[in-house]
Amino acid sequence: MPLLPKPNFAPGRKKRQTKFFSRAGSALRLWTDTNRKPVMSKKEKPSPLKKLLKAWTAATSEERQAFLDFVSAESRARGESTRPIEATESVQEDAAALIANGRYLLPSTIERIEAVMRARRLTPSGVMAELGFSSRDASLTRALAMKAALRLSVIAALADWLTRHEPGA
Repeated sequence: MPLLPKPNFAPGRKKRQTKFFSRAGSALRLWTDTNRKPVMSKKEKPSPLKKLLKAWTAATSEERQAFLDFVSAESRARGESTRPIEATESVQEDAAALIANGRYLLPSTIERIEAVMRARRLTPSGVMAELGFSSRDASLTRALAMKAALRLSVIAALADWLTRHEPGA
């Protein structure tokens, strides 16, 4: 039994052929990997915190002070007590313990490490061996000489090592 043609393909009715390659579809109107429209990733919307930080950096010192006054007035109206003195003390203690900004050693930390290395007559590879890493790992050498980035595990180990071996400790 012969198959009957579909009504769309009735004889005498010719479909228009596409002459050029189109991303919208092939001549057969099939979707393939080559003619599929590219999928663009959606841009992540900034969180309110990111918006606030961006506005804070763009604000003048007078605007910042006005905002801080507004926030303290709101907290006083709610009956909450603010203790900016204790907050600044904890920030100063954290700053003293801070040895890196992200993955990069601070200049003061580099000086402290080099002072301990001179006092103990160590090389950067010797320090890496004391930290429990391979002595062939040259990342500390690059960080001290060229201010290159370090792994976070090395930075954490360096913080402990500095507290143990500094002259004031």
